[in-house]
Amino acid sequence: MDRGLQEIVDALALSLGRPVLIDDADLSPLAYSTQFGELDAVRTASILGRHAPEDARAVLYAEGIRTAEGPLHIAARPDIGMRARVCIPLLAGDRRLGYLWLYQPVSEADLRLARAAAAEAAALVAPDADAQALRRRHEQEQLSALLSARPREVEAAATGLEDEHYLPLRPVCVWVAVPAGEAGDEWSAEALDRLRARLSAKQAVCGEFDGRLVCLAGARGLAGNAVTEALGALSAPRALVGQGGPFDDLREAGTSYRRALAALRVAAHAESGTANWEQLGVERVVTALPDAALEDLPEGLQRLLEGDQALVQTLEAYLDHAGDVKRTAAALSLHRGGLYYRLRRIEEVAGVDLHDGEDRLLCHLALRLARLRAQPQG
Repeated sequence: MDRGLQEIVDALALSLGRPVLIDDADLSPLAYSTQFGELDAVRTASILGRHAPEDARAVLYAEGIRTAEGPLHIAARPDIGMRARVCIPLLAGDRRLGYLWLYQPVSEADLRLARAAAAEAAALVAPDADAQALRRRHEQEQLSALLSARPREVEAAATGLEDEHYLPLRPVCVWVAVPAGEAGDEWSAEALDRLRARLSAKQAVCGEFDGRLVCLAGARGLAGNAVTEALGALSAPRALVGQGGPFDDLREAGTSYRRALAALRVAAHAESGTANWEQLGVERVVTALPDAALEDLPEGLQRLLEGDQALVQTLEAYLDHAGDVKRTAAALSLHRGGLYYRLRRIEEVAGVDLHDGEDRLLCHLALRLARLRAQPQG
């Protein structure tokens, strides 16, 4: 008689005299035996939280579990509360369906039993994995249609998601993320894994659009926190994240997406690597201007921006402090005489009058545009 996944886990635990756990491909538990003996913090958090902790995920992925073709021995990591363990991947052809976990030490005889159990479990998990893959393809198609800016496709996607009871928590928000540096395809795959592990089914729609990672989820509460934490945990490289404005009608997703892209441009030069449209000030306007706007600036201002960066820094500090000489000098650690000299040089090079309101506005706008252009935009 065919056994279920829980029976496989319980039987293996009884044979080996040690606890057994099976995760899906996203490192969320599918089945686990009675957890007797000393458990480590990672397994406890995995079972209680229904997904592996972020630091453990990073360690396990770095160990190569996503490419291992057979049992993988993983050393203990006391710094994150993880005992030494063995990972046996659940494979079906070229598909990776999940992982079976045992604590070390494990004998060759134990490994033979565990590999047989993993093969049996893979056959049971495969249909669910197929259904999950189909659902994710469907979500990707709906996401692409929703952000396509083609009215008929937007309407059909919004109606379809509503009929299928997606995104029940309103308002909804769009997040956009890109790597802060060079990254391969695995970066996006890991980001999606993290998001899907943290967000319940139908509580979010995640995928890629125009080469960027995109997630729609509840703007506030647990869903929004889960998105922020999952993207914030990415490293090598870290993620730059832009958050759009909240909305209730799914047909407005395109507007939130556009605003998330604007926030993403600002995030590129924020220390945190994140920016939220709702918290932007003048950047809401500046990010709407094309990069070509810099080429339309007066030649003197272009010359200043491309020249002595000490003058550029001085001008930015002066304008950010509303022309207050005392505060600007303090911020730059300059003597007032030195600051006055630099301001005269700025006026000469740029051909502006810093006592003129329009010239000051033009200078400030030019500086903001230059700063945005200098940053990666995904």
